[in-house]
Amino acid sequence: MRLGTVIGRVTLSQEEPVYSGSRLLIVQPLSKEQFAGAPAQPLAKGVSLVVFDQLGAGQGSIIGFTEGAEATQPFDGPAPVDAYNACIIDEIYYQPPK
Repeated sequence: MRLGTVIGRVTLSQEEPVYSGSRLLIVQPLSKEQFAGAPAQPLAKGVSLVVFDQLGAGQGSIIGFTEGAEATQPFDGPAPVDAYNACIIDEIYYQPPK
C-alpha cells in the first residue's frame, strides 16, 4: 500500500457497470519529504495516477491505495481497475530512522 494526496477527479461520459456508485480520483503519491511534514508540491508529469474510490475521499484527502492485482481483489469478477482506494488517512506520524 502507498499513500497519496487526492488532486482531482475523473468524469466519465460512459462508464463500466463496475464503476456504478463510485468515482475515479487523480492521486499524487506522497514523497518521503511529505511524510516528514513538507507541503505538497507538484511532481513530475506521469507520476499521478487514477484510483478507484468507493469511500468518498475528496480533494486534498490523503488516502492509502493498492495497485496491480491487489486492486482488483474487492470485485467479484473482472474489473478494469489499476489502483484501489483502501483507506482515508486522518493523521500521519512519521519518525525517520536515526
